[in-house]
Amino acid sequence: MRLHSRSTRRVLGALATATLLAVTACSSGADSTTTTAKATTTTVGTPDEAVFATAGPYDVGITELDLPDRKVSVFYPAPKGSSKGQQPATYSQLDALPASLAEAAPKLLPPGTDLTFVMPTTFDGLPAAKGPFPLVVFSHGFGSFRLDASSVVSGIASWGFVVASPEHIERDRAALVTGKVGGSVSELTTTDVKVITDTIALVGAADGVLKGLADTDKVGVVGHSAGGRAALSALSEDQVDVAVGWAPAGRWDQPAPKKPSMVLAAKVDVLVPLEEVQTTFDGLARPKRLVVVEKEGHNSFTDICKSVQSGQDLVGLAEKAGLKLPANLAEGGRDGCLPGSLDTATAWAITQNFTVGQLRYGLGIDPTPVGLGPDVVKEFPTATIDYTVDE
Repeated sequence: MRLHSRSTRRVLGALATATLLAVTACSSGADSTTTTAKATTTTVGTPDEAVFATAGPYDVGITELDLPDRKVSVFYPAPKGSSKGQQPATYSQLDALPASLAEAAPKLLPPGTDLTFVMPTTFDGLPAAKGPFPLVVFSHGFGSFRLDASSVVSGIASWGFVVASPEHIERDRAALVTGKVGGSVSELTTTDVKVITDTIALVGAADGVLKGLADTDKVGVVGHSAGGRAALSALSEDQVDVAVGWAPAGRWDQPAPKKPSMVLAAKVDVLVPLEEVQTTFDGLARPKRLVVVEKEGHNSFTDICKSVQSGQDLVGLAEKAGLKLPANLAEGGRDGCLPGSLDTATAWAITQNFTVGQLRYGLGIDPTPVGLGPDVVKEFPTATIDYTVDE
């Protein structure tokens, strides 16, 4: 195979363009419990302990559901130890692309290319732990796909949440490649919110391993970039109790309801700059929290940086093939992933701790905040974190 053949360059160009468009478009229980009818209150730590930065008391299973026109991947709590001896679940970066391109690409990629991402804490076919558990809907970013943030999403599920991640086919990676993204920001966000509410109903009515597992009276929404905009906009829905946006690209519906929310921002984000995130935060109603992390970039919240660092990302493969990419696009595709950025594992730990802490407190699981105190930032000594609480 000739690495620099026209066919190879054309396919790699399409793959890299899909990835670059994806990121640039973003800018336009082991503890004692007391159960009541409304909420489960749990004591797991103090406000200034980052107890949620690591895996929780459950193993994590994964399964898929279907809305009429799209897939929904669901991460769910499984009994501790039930994954022993099993191989972790995986996905391929090609899974996000149209079938025709995904089928053609392996024959044209350089020898030794491995676009598989191993989800080390997530397993197929596990039994469910005894529920019910609160439901979280995760909304992926523009040009992304439903498994791109599996590392942190799995961590959330390990703390006792059913986390459902629907495919936003109107603005996912396949839609970008085929040129089928359409509609204004308001139209896309309206559709995103409908997909979120449809997902709540779908998971609530699911059979099989998910039957009766999700408590749809306790619902949070988390999202990244355009998905962060969807998550914060979904706060206006009656079913949604709390929302967390990672580098959210705004909030569409105004004024914001008086429900708890959190915004996490990457201080050096080249795609959704801190000034935009601050404006979004300012428009939210109290109670709200803002977490700004230095040396993080737009991709710090997702699995993408691990692929970049291993040299198996689509942008890197295109450059190895001699494809000249616009500097600003290449920068966006690796934002938060290059030397000088905050270590990816630390970025995930920060995101997981604050997200889980906010979900638990916002849903009444923790009667007082855990992992959300002012001194919790000291639990991450290699990171500089600006943390604002406005109640």
